[in-house]
Amino acid sequence: MTGGVEVPTHWYNVLAERGIELPPERAADPSPAGGGGLSAAVPKALVRQNMPLRPWVEIPEPVLEAYREWRPTPLVRLRRLEAALGTEARLYMKYEAGNVAGSHKYLTALAQAYYYAEAGVRTLVTSSAAGQWGTAVAAAAARFGLRCVVHMVPGSFDRKPGRRAVMELLGAEVLRGAESAPGGGRGTALSDVMSEAMKRAGETEGGRWILGGSEPFAILHSTVIGAEAREQLTGLGEDADPVLIGYLGGGKNVGGLGLPFLAGGGDAAIVPVESSSYPVLTRGAYRYDARDRAGHGSQAKMYTLGSGYAGAPIQAEGMRYHAAPKLFSELRAREMVRPEAYDEKPVFDSARLLLRTEGHLPSAEAAYAVHAACEMAGRPENAGRPLVFCLSDHGHYDGDAYRAYLDARLAGRPPEDSEIA
Repeated sequence: MTGGVEVPTHWYNVLAERGIELPPERAADPSPAGGGGLSAAVPKALVRQNMPLRPWVEIPEPVLEAYREWRPTPLVRLRRLEAALGTEARLYMKYEAGNVAGSHKYLTALAQAYYYAEAGVRTLVTSSAAGQWGTAVAAAAARFGLRCVVHMVPGSFDRKPGRRAVMELLGAEVLRGAESAPGGGRGTALSDVMSEAMKRAGETEGGRWILGGSEPFAILHSTVIGAEAREQLTGLGEDADPVLIGYLGGGKNVGGLGLPFLAGGGDAAIVPVESSSYPVLTRGAYRYDARDRAGHGSQAKMYTLGSGYAGAPIQAEGMRYHAAPKLFSELRAREMVRPEAYDEKPVFDSARLLLRTEGHLPSAEAAYAVHAACEMAGRPENAGRPLVFCLSDHGHYDGDAYRAYLDARLAGRPPEDSEIA
């Protein structure tokens, strides 16, 4: 299943190879409500990785050593799922949940922790929605001798004690985020806990806030996924251009899988999948907007529903965010990616089918990639073509989400036009 491939020694930078300059960010209000603020000091190595400098960036040996502990990861042909769907397409799953974090997010967490440690930072402060990112940062911080503070979305903090326990076992301090959202009421969105984490980082000596997956360098760190998958498909005799599928979120899994297939002038269909309740790429506007609800961070040009957008409480906490990553926003504007949006119920139907046929339970977020693969496998243009989706996170801590599905308590719904800023 790993196909005898080696762990890649370099990350792929699509900005450099395709000559893409991202729009510059705009500074935030220097005196955000609530005080504090955030030190913008990011290690220079990470800043350079956000620029179109070199197509291939060498992975530091301490990070590569960590990668080799669980990589390369399997690329699995899903023949039982194909039979259940009655498709002529060939379905493959790139399984990224086989590490301490149970998630692809460990790739960039390790890289960022390494660079911050090299820069003299002592504490990593972050925000986490469903908990995969918080777990990844906690594990990476422990590996490189750093303290870790995780501000967690209240719903996940309450419903996912397993993830919280793992973070604490790894040495992290886990806080129930956003006790009071701006304007009153209890905050439930990732943008709320981002504001709180930024404020905490600015007040912590030797501390830095690290953003999960929306920075281009975080997506770059994930490109070992696609570099492996490209070699694995070649080894399996697949010579047709593949369809590469992952849920959008911060862009790490779909970018990590898909972007290396563009290297050397390659052509592939890259499909970022989003919830119809948070249709940032399919219905958002490409403009400057704040990253967090309180406006503590800089503004970036991205496809956005508005920083004050309050979408439905879908089970996929990691997709409950008002904007798309900067890199994927620019790729969308250039028509280099093909976004799809789906309702919550059929997504969980497909996750259940994967479990019954292949024995893999995806996270509530990764279930969107599973559903997109199942749906796209039925399209005539994909007959005889390889479709690869990234099972980026396992769903072993998502029993509450699947219980809501079984009990017909899913609350997702597409927004009205008037709800989008």
